[in-house]
Amino acid sequence: MRLLSRRNDGHEGGGGVFRPQITSLVDVMTILLVFLIKNFSVDSDVVSPPPNVELPLSTSQKPAQPRCAVTITKEEIIAGDRVVAVTAEVEKSDSLVIEPLRAMMAALLPSCLVDESGSAVILCDKDVNFAVVKKVMSTCSKAGVVNYSILVLKEGD
Repeated sequence: MRLLSRRNDGHEGGGGVFRPQITSLVDVMTILLVFLIKNFSVDSDVVSPPPNVELPLSTSQKPAQPRCAVTITKEEIIAGDRVVAVTAEVEKSDSLVIEPLRAMMAALLPSCLVDESGSAVILCDKDVNFAVVKKVMSTCSKAGVVNYSILVLKEGD
């Protein structure tokens, strides 16, 4: 009994053309592609916190929208890519308005518009005094920003 058969096609040694079946390979590659697209789809406007800011945790399921960012670290307040104030000085100040921040946010306001109103996301270290956050929010309000989001880490991240 012969288990293997060879197709001769008139040639000695069976010199036919090898044609692999690639249907299953295409199926596997399609599944991998869909898996990778689903897992690596990322919003390009998500803000990355600086390494010196430790964000608090959140349980909210709503995704972040693109907005202007104000970063409050333990040492400084940053708007855009520029340091506008020192956190310790802002904390000691009696004024609710941080003038350099107000000027910077007024300049950034056209890029902060979401649904015809100014929006900003605040990245704040969890150990910063809330009085500083309150002054930052008040200052942004004076510059025309009416909607705020505070960036936090999702529980489990």
